[in-house]
Parts: sequence; C-alpha cells; structure tokens
Amino acid sequence: MGNRIQILPSNKIDADKWNNCIEKSGNSLIYADYSFLTNQCDHWSGLIINDYQTILPLPWRRKWGIKYLYAPEFIQQLGFFGDLSNINFPEILKSIFKFAKFGDLFFNYQNREILNQIEYEEKTNYILNLENSYPKIFSNYTNELIKNLQKSQKHKLIYEVDFKIEDSIHQFYLQYQNRFKKYENSTFQNLSNTCLELSERNKCITRYVYSETTNEVLSMALLLKDEKRLYLLLNSTNSIGRSFAANHFLLDKIIQEFSEEALILDFEGSERKGIKEFYESFQPKYQPFFHYRFNKLPFLINWGRKIASR
Repeated sequence: MGNRIQILPSNKIDADKWNNCIEKSGNSLIYADYSFLTNQCDHWSGLIINDYQTILPLPWRRKWGIKYLYAPEFIQQLGFFGDLSNINFPEILKSIFKFAKFGDLFFNYQNREILNQIEYEEKTNYILNLENSYPKIFSNYTNELIKNLQKSQKHKLIYEVDFKIEDSIHQFYLQYQNRFKKYENSTFQNLSNTCLELSERNKCITRYVYSETTNEVLSMALLLKDEKRLYLLLNSTNSIGRSFAANHFLLDKIIQEFSEEALILDFEGSERKGIKEFYESFQPKYQPFFHYRFNKLPFLINWGRKIASR
C-alpha cells in the first residue's frame, strides 16, 4: 500500500504534529516552524505524507487568479522534513502541480538525493561548527580575517547584547533599502512581529558593536536560534564600521560567545561576491540548498503572461 499524500491549508494543519515532525527531523530548520511560516507567508499549505511522517511547506500566492508557489522574504530554504527515506518524488510532484501551476521551491541541504529527477540550481550557504573551542576555530581563520581583526582592535570597539529588535530591523532596512524596493510595506513589520514573538521563546537574539569613543552603533546582527543553529538573519554595518572592520569584530565575538556549544552558526549564504568572500574568511563548511522552478501553465496563458509583463 502506498503512502497517503495530502495538501492541507495551514489552518487545517495540526500545529503540534507539524512542529513535532520538524523538531525530530535530522535536518530541522527554524524556517519551517508552524508559527514562523504563518507569520512570514502570505498564504501557506503543507504537503503531508501519512500522519506527519514527512512534511513539505508550500508558501503560495495568487496572480491573475492562478495559484503559484513563491519564496517568502527571510525564509532561505524549506523542502522536505521528517522521514526522508522512500519518498515517491514523482507522485509528490504530481500533487504539487495540481496544487500550483508554476512557482519556486527551495529545498533544504539534505534534499539533494530526492531531487535526482529534476533540474535545479545549487544555491550558496555556509555553516560553522561552534562545538570546538574558540582557539581551535580561530586557528582556521584566513590571514586576511586575522589582519582585519587586528585592525578592529585599534578602534576601541565594544561588543554588547540585546540591541532592540525593532531598531535592528530598522537599521538593516536603512542600510540596504535599495535592495528591497520590490518588498511590500508590511514586509519588515511582519518580520519585526515574528522576531518579537520568537524572542519571547528565546529564539531570537541581537548583538551589536559600538564605538567607546562616540557611542555610535557601528555593526549589528539579528540572529534566530533553535536547538541546533544560530541563523545570521540580518547583519548590517555602517560606513564607519566598515572602515573599522567592525563586522569582522562582531562575528568573531559571536563565535567566541557561543563556542563550545552544540550549535552551528548558519551564515545564511549569499551569491554576492564580497559577502561570500567575507564568510569564506571564517573557513566555514559549504552546505548548499537547491532552487527548483517549474511552470505547468498552458501555452496560451504563458503567452498572455509574457504580453502582460512587457
């Protein structure tokens, strides 16, 4: 007898069973937490195999009256969680294509073997094991990073905890607002609400660096935290902070603080050359995730979409 596959709207999902599947999964990620998805997605449904044996979140929207899958802001990767053995991927794809006619799915780092029948794009992510002692982690830093840390020591930088979440998000937005022109006005407010809720569960923390001389905040990081990972969700540095290597100093201090804990620092990756090189200077492990784009729209509707987008 085959596995039972169903797709349920989020309000019909058993949140406890859903989260229990995530928590027991060897590849659990905070992005798939029921409340995180509910707060961050316009709409989402869940593909569920048997009694929450395996799950797949499906964030969706509508355009021209057609349902499509999309990548919600600040959710890097989702994909399959739970029991990853004996997944009948062709059957699951049939269910997905009935549910949504086109869109994007970002499968997590442990889903590669499941995806052998489709074409996908490998996306960059880096992780650093924090279980080791700080001196051992430091010994792997590149010479360029060590030079920048030496540079930062000359500027009387102070590392602090608990920068206000709303201020962290606002500072990030001001620093990089040109990258977010396509975002809705509610995007960062939703993120703020999500992070405030997570902070009450000790799942969101902030760290920052300021100048002892001027008291100016130079660099900040907002991180999500679960039982396995610290996720570098937001990270911003102003122009003075960049000249002082304040972000190098900040991340090094975060690594010091959490070293020898059973955690992974998830840099959340980037395809931007400068950011990739910065993360690579900490000598992290490359742990990619996977982007799958599909389009099952009839020809005439596809043609109409192209005309409308001109």
